Amino acid sequence: MKDIKKRYGYTFMLLILAVIVILIFTLTKGKQFWKPTVWQGMMVQFPEYGIMALGLMFCFICGKMDMSFMMLADFATVMAVRYMVANVTETTPESAVGGILIVGILIALGIAVVGGIINGLLVTQLNIPPVMATISMQMVWLGISTALTRGDTVTGLPSLYTEIGHKQLFGWLPLPMLIFIILFVICALVLKFTVYGEKIYMIGTNEKAAKFSGINTTATIIKTYVLCDVLATVGALIMVSTMASAKADYGTSYVTRAILILVLAGVLPSGGVGKILNVLITILTIQIIATGVNLFPELNTYYASLIWGGLLVIVLILSTRMVDGQLVLFKKKNSESNKRKLLKND
Repeated sequence: MKDIKKRYGYTFMLLILAVIVILIFTLTKGKQFWKPTVWQGMMVQFPEYGIMALGLMFCFICGKMDMSFMMLADFATVMAVRYMVANVTETTPESAVGGILIVGILIALGIAVVGGIINGLLVTQLNIPPVMATISMQMVWLGISTALTRGDTVTGLPSLYTEIGHKQLFGWLPLPMLIFIILFVICALVLKFTVYGEKIYMIGTNEKAAKFSGINTTATIIKTYVLCDVLATVGALIMVSTMASAKADYGTSYVTRAILILVLAGVLPSGGVGKILNVLITILTIQIIATGVNLFPELNTYYASLIWGGLLVIVLILSTRMVDGQLVLFKKKNSESNKRKLLKND
């Protein structure tokens, strides 16, 4: 039991907070909150930014930051949508539409790979601080996207693609939710059972020590940025399908939301720590809060941000009281007699 408390103390704390949030909305808006349609709506909404948070998680564990993932994903989806719209017309056979959509998706993922490599090279080869490097690239991708579209929304997506964001399997499981589950399982397996997973934890803990131990830190960091940006683009592709359009500045709030999720989950940008299970619990808690706030017509959506911030402060305060995975509300100070006993035992 002590070992379980030590390893999963923070997880238990997040679960308790999630239960408290659910109880609050159950007591205040129980009839509306537990409607199946409300929970189906949540399963459609959180996968897109949840996948982005999973991607950024790898950077955080590695001790790096990527502020450009959303703007890069927007640029990638703009290019993908422009390709789809240009090649799918009313006379295009249905048998050919699927192939065009696949090519468009591959274009978006290819751009994400290139963007990730650029971020990795800026950080590893030019030694630019990750925050500054990725903020600069954020502005670059936003500028290119805005120049290509003149700030307009790109519409006209084929109906076959827009079905991805609205299709339900078995009559209750949204396709975006299934994609999230698959990617979550893959990410969990990568962190737990692969050499790459061990490497990013080591780099995040001590990059110099990892380098001297024989790890190719440059290649690993570049791979991490590529993985982050590819997952972010997958989330953006789902978002574009749901909204049936692409734009240069879609999902700008997802950057801060992903950071909030990871910090709340105990995955700190200092690196070397973090459990993917905690990230999952936090994603669900954040979405429950957002949905619960929408059930109150007298409140606007900005109250969700207020609650998220307050919840983050509470968790950070509680996390400072964690000792060996256990919550210690009152720390006892050693008296002079206790100090003498300790010295005597030494």
